Amino acid sequence: MARGVVFALVLAACAHTPDLPLRPDPRPPAGSTVETFTAKDGTQLLMRHWAAGGGAPQGAPVETRAAVVIMHGLKDYSSRYDALASRLAAAGYSVYAFDLRGHGRSAGPRVAPAHWTDYVDDLDAFLALVEQREPAKPVFLFGHSMGGAIAARTAEVHRPQLAGLLLSGPALAVDAPPLLIAATRMSGFLTPRFPALKLPNGDFSSDPAAKTAMDNDELISQPPAPARTAAGLVDGMRAIWADLDQLTMPILAMHGTADRLTAPAGSRMLIEHAPARDKALHIYEGFFHDLLHEPKHAQVEADIQAWLDAHTGGAAITPPPLYTGHLGGDPRGWTQAIELAGGISRGFDEKVTRFGGEISINLARPRPFGWHGALTARYANTRYAIDLEPLGFAVRFGGAVLGLAGGGTLLTDAEFGVAASAWYEQPAGPVHLSVRADYEHAFFAGARNVGLLIGSLRLGGDRHYWPHAQAGVGPILSGGYECQGDTCGFVALLGLQLYGAD
Repeated sequence: MARGVVFALVLAACAHTPDLPLRPDPRPPAGSTVETFTAKDGTQLLMRHWAAGGGAPQGAPVETRAAVVIMHGLKDYSSRYDALASRLAAAGYSVYAFDLRGHGRSAGPRVAPAHWTDYVDDLDAFLALVEQREPAKPVFLFGHSMGGAIAARTAEVHRPQLAGLLLSGPALAVDAPPLLIAATRMSGFLTPRFPALKLPNGDFSSDPAAKTAMDNDELISQPPAPARTAAGLVDGMRAIWADLDQLTMPILAMHGTADRLTAPAGSRMLIEHAPARDKALHIYEGFFHDLLHEPKHAQVEADIQAWLDAHTGGAAITPPPLYTGHLGGDPRGWTQAIELAGGISRGFDEKVTRFGGEISINLARPRPFGWHGALTARYANTRYAIDLEPLGFAVRFGGAVLGLAGGGTLLTDAEFGVAASAWYEQPAGPVHLSVRADYEHAFFAGARNVGLLIGSLRLGGDRHYWPHAQAGVGPILSGGYECQGDTCGFVALLGLQLYGAD
């Protein structure tokens, strides 16, 4: 079985995503025109334009109020925004969109760019093209889902020229245990082509017809996106929050409370923390992820148009009060760490060097006080101990966490006993410090007991991904002192740690 798992991982790592050519659109949406533009690396991308006045009553002169650029997300492409684009065009907006590389009809590896920042570079170049075509007109940028993350990051790069930023279900945070962030980064590095980012079509809209349409759409890539894309998106989120001070333009963020693909709390945190003075948050009760394909999408379209009108000389609008209810992606208070290490062990009264190794999982939920549990397995100097400790207590102070836990143990020679441990995690700039002390006592072995004190130093500090989440993954150097009865020794290990806290 182990060989089968290894073989599967090798195949996944070597899997190839098709490199698609540019495919012309034989039937563009009515009222739109289709062209191509070339990315800076030569990739051919398909672009669309809905001219201002398209769809307006015949003979009614329409002056272009502004340009609006639409950026789609994963499992998505530009012509799926025809309803919004046509509505805005009829209201006097010149609307532009393009298919991301490897999406829709554009060329490039299927949803697997060489670097996630290629998406940002493409959008930045597209904005420059739109500005050339719409001189002296304000340019607004709209982004949905991953396109929201691309739009937000591009807005930070392209900031001086943008008149406003509109985000629909943006991927700014993840509603998942923080350890998943570290695992995503590791997977993106070790198995970049592994199919890791699964987005069920049924999670996009509450409308069954929308799911059926996605299921049968040949322009949508149905398999999970590769780990490299997922890791790039997570790192893109980190960059957005690191440079949040650049988002000074007007911002409209929109999210559904029932969104299971991106965290609604990310939109609220953006409005809370962005330095822009003109900002608004619309939370739609019960809406799924794809707001523009929900049964009540007309309400969302109307809110978008009203916001744009208010920022192009139309009637002013009053932003709704900040949503104060619970949202997916709100802090859960987790601190999580997994270590896997191997190396050598040696008894002080022996001159034999042997294998040593350990696996440890520590979970805590201090807010700042709360539960802590641990699972550890170690082997040193021909002795082993497997501890399951579900009963514990943890306290968080600053970025550090201290936990105490107790439970049962299985010791050498299949002896059962009780176990207790203390655990400490401390982010320390460019490194991360972990300390763990274990103690076990056998039920039927008289004075026999086991103890271990081990410290780990992870190379590579923790990164902040959004205001309350940090994570890290990297190699660790571990060393410790181990005793069983009157026999003591040491262990020296090399390994890997994954850590996350929110």
